[in-house]
Amino acid sequence: MIKDHYNHLPRIKRELDNLSGKAVVVGILPKQSEFLQMIAVVNEYGAHIKPKKGKYLYVPGPKGKVYQLKSVDIPARSFLRSTYDAKHRKWEHTITAGAHSIVRSNGEVTANQVMTALGVTMQKQIRKSISRKKKPANAPLTVANKGKNDPLVDTGKLGNSIKYKITKRGKI
Repeated sequence: MIKDHYNHLPRIKRELDNLSGKAVVVGILPKQSEFLQMIAVVNEYGAHIKPKKGKYLYVPGPKGKVYQLKSVDIPARSFLRSTYDAKHRKWEHTITAGAHSIVRSNGEVTANQVMTALGVTMQKQIRKSISRKKKPANAPLTVANKGKNDPLVDTGKLGNSIKYKITKRGKI
């Protein structure tokens, strides 16, 4: 007869069930800055911006100069989708390795620990993608305003706003 204090199967099953019911959401999460969410979407997919009222967009330039432009085209500079494409197999491996850790540790490793490790990894990799993205280059006016050609980095707020959250599968 197996004594209960040696039977780790219920704890292992509970943690594996917890793992299968969880997801990690990474990005600029709901309840964060709507302005940064808009900046992220525009950079992820690109945008063609035209004035809502009037003929021109008024774009500030260096030394207080203001430029009148009929439109502005911002090219796509994917950092979410491109990181997913490059890393999703490694992320899947992290989950598989985490499930094995739960079993090998007799349930001492938890689903939350596995998902936290995944979230931290995903967050770091997306932030790295933001800091390393160099193409397409900034427009000359943007370079003049920023003082550098670093397409997704100006103040650092975009990269620093990348967060992760562990949720129930299917919920954000």
